[in-house]
Amino acid sequence: MLETRDLHKSYSSGISQVHALRGVTLKILPGEIVAITGPSGCGKSTLLHILGALDTPSAGQAYLEGHPLHALDDAKLTSLRRLKIGFVFQFFHLLPTLTIEENVLLPLLLSGRVNALARKRAQELLSSVGLNDRSHHRPHQLSGGQLQRAALARALIHQPSVLLADEPTGNLDSASSTTVVELITRLARQQKTTVVLVTHSQEVAASADRRIALVDGRIHSTS
Repeated sequence: MLETRDLHKSYSSGISQVHALRGVTLKILPGEIVAITGPSGCGKSTLLHILGALDTPSAGQAYLEGHPLHALDDAKLTSLRRLKIGFVFQFFHLLPTLTIEENVLLPLLLSGRVNALARKRAQELLSSVGLNDRSHHRPHQLSGGQLQRAALARALIHQPSVLLADEPTGNLDSASSTTVVELITRLARQQKTTVVLVTHSQEVAASADRRIALVDGRIHSTS
């Protein structure tokens, strides 16, 4: 499903050069749930952004279902993101002026694919994450855990091949964290979605099928 070959990423920071990734090679199978762990600054989020077609490598290759992410132009990367990838971020990124249902439908609204069937799916997803009675609320009326559950429903609305989660529990209390992780794993397995999640939490990482530890931009271990 996902593959990188000798992936490097460098960028300038003032007068110095930062090497975020230093030759990362990995394969992630369809339907697999993989946690990427490691200390701050080790390259976890950089790797996730490249896998999600949000950034491009300085050198090396990255593939999603055989599509060469390193070689596609911006228009093709944008199309691939809309069709194939769902994102969950630490700070939710829900639009405050939209209802929860409208936020969940947003990926389909942007691609002009909202119809009665899409609205039915949105309601089914909101029900599956325990928010069927909050669909017409605004984000400011929900708790942090509820907002992340809404963000998860939004990420899955277009039935992506891959779900990428960047510290999805980093802004939540322990009870909400447990709920969100259980929902991610359950819904991903139901939909046969491949999941890559970046986390500092060993408890969150333990829910994955496999853990990849990064240190200084390199794979340190897998388990």
